[in-house]
Amino acid sequence: MHEVGVWGLLSPAVTICLAILTRQVILSLMVGCVAGFLVLSNFHIGQGLQSSIQGAIDVFKSDGVVRTLIFTVMISGVIHLARLTGGMQGLVNLISERLKIVKGPVSTQLLAGLLAVVVFIDSYLAMLTSGAASAELVSKHRIAREQVAYVIKNAGISAWSSMIFNGWGAMMLGIIAVQVENGSIHGNPLNILAHSIAYNLFAWASLALVLISIFTPFAFPAMRRAKQRAAAGVEVRSGAAPLAALGEQKVIAPASVSNLLVPLLSLFMFVPVGLYITGNGVIGDGSASTAILWAVIFGQVMGCIHYVWIKRVMNISAYINHLVEGYQAMVPLVVVLTLAFLIGDLSSQLKIGQFLSTHFSVLMPVSLIAAFVFLVAALISLSTGTSWGTFSIMIPIGIQLAVSSGADPYLVVGAAISGAIFGDTTSPISDSGIVTATATGNDLMDHIKTQLPYCLTAAGIALAGFVVLGVAQAL
Repeated sequence: MHEVGVWGLLSPAVTICLAILTRQVILSLMVGCVAGFLVLSNFHIGQGLQSSIQGAIDVFKSDGVVRTLIFTVMISGVIHLARLTGGMQGLVNLISERLKIVKGPVSTQLLAGLLAVVVFIDSYLAMLTSGAASAELVSKHRIAREQVAYVIKNAGISAWSSMIFNGWGAMMLGIIAVQVENGSIHGNPLNILAHSIAYNLFAWASLALVLISIFTPFAFPAMRRAKQRAAAGVEVRSGAAPLAALGEQKVIAPASVSNLLVPLLSLFMFVPVGLYITGNGVIGDGSASTAILWAVIFGQVMGCIHYVWIKRVMNISAYINHLVEGYQAMVPLVVVLTLAFLIGDLSSQLKIGQFLSTHFSVLMPVSLIAAFVFLVAALISLSTGTSWGTFSIMIPIGIQLAVSSGADPYLVVGAAISGAIFGDTTSPISDSGIVTATATGNDLMDHIKTQLPYCLTAAGIALAGFVVLGVAQAL
């Protein structure tokens, strides 16, 4: 393959610009993918188009991608049946009327954010679960869907990126372990990661802003308009195109919280069992995705037993039909995620991260290395839509820069983590942004635009923090 250089940035640039201008996410991703393959084929149109089609097919060669897509479809079936059988309404009645835990907009948002944090084992599961569990309360208390999406996404990603014993932690731990093995840095990988997470300044700033947005009237203009619209009883902006509709749905049984908790708790409880079987209890990339897929299948089986033979709210034929209805609701999301995974693969082939880190890596004071790593990681993650891919590029670069210059490696690795999750919260080609918008019934670009000012503010605070800490440590 020829050296693409700066042309490698064409694919993410086209995708992001088109998404902002047209609000058509699928179209933007498709055009961006074709642009990337044209660059790889040295702008040979026939070869570029052929490679685009083959690239889309090749996405499904990855076991992890296939497991993720199947899981996403299946969890939608579980959630659909919970709504249909009155499980969601039962949860609303339980926490708002009987237990009186949720009494208004503030407690509803806290519930949504807390669920995203607590279900830390898998980010997709966390977003879909918290979005589904809070949907009816959001409508009841006239909370803007954009606000709930912001709370779920930023509370969740701040927690997921700051935990060691989940898929995110395993990914970062593996990257650091390689650097220890090759002699780039000395020490215990677990201790290095634990110390570095303390410097995940973007996560801490994001959590602070989330709490401010929940407990105070403060809101940036775009979010303020969304809140005013929701307060007037209009849930979705005129002209918006949510990837999944969360409107009124039929209910075939009286409200009962067990119709939600039985399949969902069965799913959660099976995860550690699956992890033990697939990975000897270690939360790794492959073992986690396999265990969670097994868990959602187990949750469906327990749901079938509960609905058909215990509660007798439907027969087995109706259960299958309703399950498939839930699957079908995720078709738009599957299409978008497939294209997002494709453009992520393209980013690797175009070597976007290597190009940016190489050409932005100029001589600079030791005190500014952490800030530099944060900025480059943020730019890479914004361009590629992936925090994990950015981890794999910027954590090794950060460690090597820190060790060679005498900078604090913990601070620099923390900066790499912070920059990586910044792009994941702001990029319209981020898979987690797509899932969050779907889980909360939002138009993707509405979700991105309303949370962007908060994320930029958190990034500004984090950048200032890295500069101050870098200067203080250099003195």
